[in-house]
Amino acid sequence: MAAERELREHLPPPEAPFIELKSGQCVVIVADDIFYMRKKIRDPLTKRVKTVTALVLHVIKENGRDVDKYMSFLSYKAQQTLYALYKAGKLLGRPIRVCAYGEGFLREYSFELL
Repeated sequence: MAAERELREHLPPPEAPFIELKSGQCVVIVADDIFYMRKKIRDPLTKRVKTVTALVLHVIKENGRDVDKYMSFLSYKAQQTLYALYKAGKLLGRPIRVCAYGEGFLREYSFELL
C-alpha cells in the first residue's frame, strides 16, 4: 500500500501527443513522416467552424528525447517551407530547430537545419 502511494506521488502528469509552441519558443525535432490532414477549427474572428488543411509531422525526437508526437502547421508559408525541405530530402530523419513568433493569423515560423 505504501509502495503504491509512493508510485502515485512520483507519477508525472500525462504528456500531450502533440507539440504546440508559444510565441518566442523553439524546439529541436526529428521527424520521420509528413502528411496532410483535414481538420475542423473554429475561426476566431467569425466564430464559424471551417475545414482547413494542416501539414503534419510525426516527431520521433523532441529536444533530444525519444517521443511519439505530432506537430501540425496551418500556415501556408510554413507548409511551403517544409514541403520544399521534404522534396529536397532535407526534412526527415535530421534535427531541425522550429521557432514560433506571433499569435493567430500573424504567427510565423522559422526552420533551421542542424
